Amino acid sequence: MSTLHEIAQSDDYGQFELKEVYQAAQHLLQEFQKSRNEPEKLQNVIDHLKKRLDGQAAYPLAILLETSQLGVQHQLQKDWNSPMKQRQLFLFESVYAQFRGKVPPTIWNQICLNYAEALIYIGRSLDGLHVLEQMTEAENDASYERQDAERGWGLLFYSTFLRGKEQKAEALHLSRDLLRDGLEKITNVNGRALYADRLKLAVKMLEDIGPIDLTGNYKPNFFDGREREYRDWCAEHRLLLNDNNEIDPKGTMKVDTLNYRHKKADDKERGLFLETFMDSMVSEFTVLRWNLFEALEQEPSSERNEQLKTVYRQAFSLFSKMAQFISSYYELDMKNSRAGMQRIWFEDEDPKNLLKPFIRDTKNGALKALFWHSKELFGYEQSKVQNIATVRALLLRDQMERSFVDVITKKEEVAQTGELRKHQMTQAELERLSMTTAFKARNALMYLGFALGIEKK
Repeated sequence: MSTLHEIAQSDDYGQFELKEVYQAAQHLLQEFQKSRNEPEKLQNVIDHLKKRLDGQAAYPLAILLETSQLGVQHQLQKDWNSPMKQRQLFLFESVYAQFRGKVPPTIWNQICLNYAEALIYIGRSLDGLHVLEQMTEAENDASYERQDAERGWGLLFYSTFLRGKEQKAEALHLSRDLLRDGLEKITNVNGRALYADRLKLAVKMLEDIGPIDLTGNYKPNFFDGREREYRDWCAEHRLLLNDNNEIDPKGTMKVDTLNYRHKKADDKERGLFLETFMDSMVSEFTVLRWNLFEALEQEPSSERNEQLKTVYRQAFSLFSKMAQFISSYYELDMKNSRAGMQRIWFEDEDPKNLLKPFIRDTKNGALKALFWHSKELFGYEQSKVQNIATVRALLLRDQMERSFVDVITKKEEVAQTGELRKHQMTQAELERLSMTTAFKARNALMYLGFALGIEKK
């Protein structure tokens, strides 16, 4: 019987079982991770698996191997925004969007776990925690066994964005509990060792904070009737502008707490402008959110469709306003004053240029999270192709702004040509995009708020 090393070095992978070739690829990746020297055959094995698995339910596993390869290659770079990292995230987004509901739970859970891990490491802990919630319960599934422990890991990263000791402690208490209890579910020896180390880190971070009375932060919810239904819905779908929404969605005070208040030492006029700017964005988001809640309660109709389209367009307008806020806050010398979230990061607002110093040299993890968040929304400048879901979302946004988009309810209404198809979307697509875009706008506002809090420190 051939060893994994012998399989990896073979010139004919077709003579081996798929499982053996897959394990050989994992063996090469582990070798790469340890030695930091990329094995000569690694790309060949991955390419072979992609061809051999093409059209099969297990195809995403070959893509996940490629993302692991890119992850190690990125670690060898000095640039946090390397082409390898951009390619890795692009692949994750594509496979996550493409294979939802189309592969067995064991494969889907592996996609979610790996994607969430990548998001957490780049600071997008809000998005990583959301991806983990999409996992499907499956017995004897090594990925699903890690769900709770990975949530604990995500909350540990999330706690670094929080300002108050009580807030940090509450997030870390839950992180520790999830890591500790989740550890018991993991049967894989290497997995247990990994999360055991992460548990030690959570315990140490709690010890560094010191004793905190968390009971003093409890605030009852006095909402009733329809308002209570709305607030509960916001918390359930993680749409509150509230740090505690990810930590305790059921028990949190269901109000929006995001704001910006300038330091007294700052320029008063500029500070008041920024405060008012932030307040207006929060107000716009809460109106958008209420309209979404109201529309989703109604039966499908043309009026409801227009309301959902408005929500979708408003969410994109918020991204543009956030870009303008960032420009004002960091006092960027904008050559193009109308540049949006896609372009503000680059010299002369041109994605072909270098990143501006305010983002290139920043130590602010939340600002970097917002940068990476914008990539999912508007595309990766270092990628020749973009995620189909991103392209579709932007195309529909442009059509709604400049032309028209029909909402269709019957399969036979689907246009046969691409030119007409861009003027159509299904009822389900409209509902999904309205919800997901509102969620992305909420997360962008949260990352922005966290970034400002870190700067203020």
